[in-house]
Amino acid sequence: MSFESSNQPRLGVVVPLANESGTVDVFLERVLAALGDRDLVFCILDNVSKDDTQEKVESYGARDSRVKCIWAPESRCIVDAYFRGYREALDAGCQWILEMDGGFSHDPTEIPLFITAMESGAEFAAGSRFASGGGHRGNLYRTGISWIGTFLSNWLLRTEMKDMTSGFQCFSNPALRHVVDTGVESRFHFFQTEIRYMLKDWKWVEIPITYSNPSPGIGVAPIKEAVSVLWKLSRRSRTPVGEPA
Repeated sequence: MSFESSNQPRLGVVVPLANESGTVDVFLERVLAALGDRDLVFCILDNVSKDDTQEKVESYGARDSRVKCIWAPESRCIVDAYFRGYREALDAGCQWILEMDGGFSHDPTEIPLFITAMESGAEFAAGSRFASGGGHRGNLYRTGISWIGTFLSNWLLRTEMKDMTSGFQCFSNPALRHVVDTGVESRFHFFQTEIRYMLKDWKWVEIPITYSNPSPGIGVAPIKEAVSVLWKLSRRSRTPVGEPA
């Protein structure tokens, strides 16, 4: 299919949202400013959201049909929410799918950088805080965890990205289908590292981004899971074909 000559959306933005009532209108306004007339924003909400974020998204969608409010009661974790969004964007026929945080940790004004990368032929454009031109505003503990996670992932998984933990990234339709079909083991944010490992042999490029982090830190459970899954992936990456992992 030629996306340029069809009525299919070129870009679909996947954004899980929860309790963002105070900022969601401004967020959507800034995201939509970077999109074309046929592009879409998939806002994924589940039972974690206790305020009126859903109502505000639905109201915005009534005014701008590019905004789609997806209610996902089956979602049990952040990974479920993202994968529901991935499937919605793929089902809509999006050529490229960009995922980002809905609480302004990711800057909507940087979306055009990802679009340019995809227009240049990338299959996966990975946001990077540690690439030249990137940055991280906020908690030094979170920055340190991300840096250590990137170092260990590159060492154990034989990957070469400067940032292996960011969740600001854009996929071609085939690349995201590969991710969805393959699946991930993580139930916390380490699934972003799994995805980057999964796509290490695709045509990828890193996009310098500035990450703003308002949250104080990372819990013990996500760190324990990250270590466990990283170890499993490292063993798998070093197991010759035909031998049990």
